[in-house]
Amino acid sequence: MTEKEGRQCPQFTMDEWIRHEDPHKDDPEYCRTCRLGVIASWYIKELKEQGHQDLAAVIEQISFDETNPELPLTLCKQFDIIKAVVEEPLRERLKDFDCATQSFNPDEILEESTAAERKSYKEDTQDG
Repeated sequence: MTEKEGRQCPQFTMDEWIRHEDPHKDDPEYCRTCRLGVIASWYIKELKEQGHQDLAAVIEQISFDETNPELPLTLCKQFDIIKAVVEEPLRERLKDFDCATQSFNPDEILEESTAAERKSYKEDTQDG
């Protein structure tokens, strides 16, 4: 078992995760609060597909309340509440969404992008 497999995922509730220090808090693309729209859309789609339009509507309502300064925290708390009340197969699916969100590392994306650019540049200069 690898170290990654040995860790429980998601490692935190979404409420806990959003409260932790965000190393990318000033990055408008990769900050934690900036990524909540993605997970909210995942939750909404999955809840609707599983017949939980009422729960999906709650997330939609919270998501569109831009006047709420506590929107990220409120949304993450609602994610946790929803997982507590839905049936098991759906709960596990929603935990998968949490895991994907929490384990996303923007630094890996940036490193891969830089490596790809170097490779492309190297190939271009060799062909040219």
